Amino acid sequence: MGLNAAVEVFPSGEYAAAVAGMVADALTPGPIVITGGGTAAAVYEALAPLPIDWDAQEILFSDERAVPPTGDASNYRMAAQTLFEPAGVRNVLRMRGEDDPEIAAAAYEAEIAGPVGRGIRLQILGMGSDCHIAALFPGSPGLSETERLVVAVDRPDEMRGITLTPPALIRAGQTFVIVTGSDKAAAVRRALRSDEPAEACPVHLLHDPVFLLDDAAASAL
Repeated sequence: MGLNAAVEVFPSGEYAAAVAGMVADALTPGPIVITGGGTAAAVYEALAPLPIDWDAQEILFSDERAVPPTGDASNYRMAAQTLFEPAGVRNVLRMRGEDDPEIAAAAYEAEIAGPVGRGIRLQILGMGSDCHIAALFPGSPGLSETERLVVAVDRPDEMRGITLTPPALIRAGQTFVIVTGSDKAAAVRRALRSDEPAEACPVHLLHDPVFLLDDAAASAL
């Protein structure tokens, strides 16, 4: 019962390096989707020194807050500091958090229509303690989107933002869901064992994801 997913568990102290290695092995030329968050930052730092042909990748974002790219809450800023600048990554399609979210969402959809149409090779997503992915939170209107690839959202933290939608996220050839920490253990169990609809448990909209967990996040399984 529950989500059809594969699960890999790593010791917490080895997690970032192990997941970075899996990402490097999974990369093929083409579009990839990356996410924000502390777990992602640690993985990107471990990924940056690896011998990867980043010129063969097109980097897309799963979501962004309505902040400038230099803002502390910017997913782009985090990825630039941990991965893009250290590894010399240039082919990045950035969500413009500094613009009006509705305008930014429409502009990003136009920008990524080609890459999404060619096929997302890999997407790396985090998962919140409420089982949200990207900026699709429980009850979010974006969860019922069937046509648009990107929408503006009102976030529970009272910020506005931009997110990919199910029509974009379900097209990925492979999905890694990266989760660490005991505070996520209950959410991991819920994601993998419950039969809740995606409207209540957004991670359930994914097709055949691979959950990459540290031992703390896996402790309730």
